[in-house]
Amino acid sequence: MRESEDILRKMLTETREIKLDKVPYAFEKRIMSHIQETPQTDLNLWKLWSRALFKAAIPCFSLMILAAIWASSQYPTPQTERASEIKNTTTVHAETENSDLETIVMIAVDPPNIDD
Repeated sequence: MRESEDILRKMLTETREIKLDKVPYAFEKRIMSHIQETPQTDLNLWKLWSRALFKAAIPCFSLMILAAIWASSQYPTPQTERASEIKNTTTVHAETENSDLETIVMIAVDPPNIDD
């Protein structure tokens, strides 16, 4: 806003120095059209704030998606926990079966003495 006032003040001082008999045709209309064409700065802070937030929405959304993907890859999901529990249970069960099998084989190879 300050810049447009400075430009207007400068133009008025220069036009006052022009002699009246040398003013070009439709000078006032051309000056007014130039003033209207200059972009006016927004003084509405809420409008500026909303524009800034709207421009920042897409980067924030993409960061949220990346953070969600990263966080989900850091911690195991319930399905992977169940799978690891099933694997541990299967391993314990297999070890128990192996120890039972070893016991049966040992009895068959070296039968115990009943007389003892």
